[in-house]
Amino acid sequence: MSDSESLRSFTGKWQAMWPEQMLLQTFLPANQRPQAAAWSALFCELQESVFALEQEAVRGPKSLWWADELQRMSRGQARHPLTMSLQEHTAPFAGIAEPMLALATEVPLRSGTSKQLMQQLQPFSEAVAACESALFGGTSETDAAVINIQLLLMRLPGGFQAFDRAMVPMHLLARHQALDAPTDALRDDWHTELLTLLPECHAGNPYREAQRRFIHRRLRTLRSGKSPSLTPAYTWDAWRAVRQFR
Repeated sequence: MSDSESLRSFTGKWQAMWPEQMLLQTFLPANQRPQAAAWSALFCELQESVFALEQEAVRGPKSLWWADELQRMSRGQARHPLTMSLQEHTAPFAGIAEPMLALATEVPLRSGTSKQLMQQLQPFSEAVAACESALFGGTSETDAAVINIQLLLMRLPGGFQAFDRAMVPMHLLARHQALDAPTDALRDDWHTELLTLLPECHAGNPYREAQRRFIHRRLRTLRSGKSPSLTPAYTWDAWRAVRQFR
């Protein structure tokens, strides 16, 4: 498999899970499209290695490998197709490694409240936001908050049944007596809470603003009891996100 084919296999994995990303590619400037695809896919890989693996014996080594890879990027020594593609850009990739490893040791997260959960995710999300600012320009103090919600959305809907209960805080699990199994009321409350926590003000760059709009639409769909599907409305979201920064 060639380097370009290997890269497409990873970017294709993300785009299959989140097809709205292909729409964003249409509206981004041509010189930002390759890095947007690679960055989205890398974010997906990091999220999976930290949050989606139940066995610490697997999660620990995989997170360590990615942490090393992020640090190697600053020296131009990346080995993975995604990081090799991105290391030509100047961004503080190595800054993600430490907060990522700290989170990996705490999974499954058992936060008492949503505020505490946001605080646990914040160092990792701030490091991710710093890289996005370097890659796509602009910054906003709300970018990390949007990333927090995206990380939680990526555990839905299947995470409700998983080992980490989708990272739902204890106050909601206790309210719905759902420590052993999720209920429809719990799902509704969590979707609503995530929508409330998602910043309403614009993000700092077109890439993160598009994610903010996509997240909002997916959460509304989930709250309505439907499965997310690609609709023309996502095109509108992508166009507005990019147009806003022109």
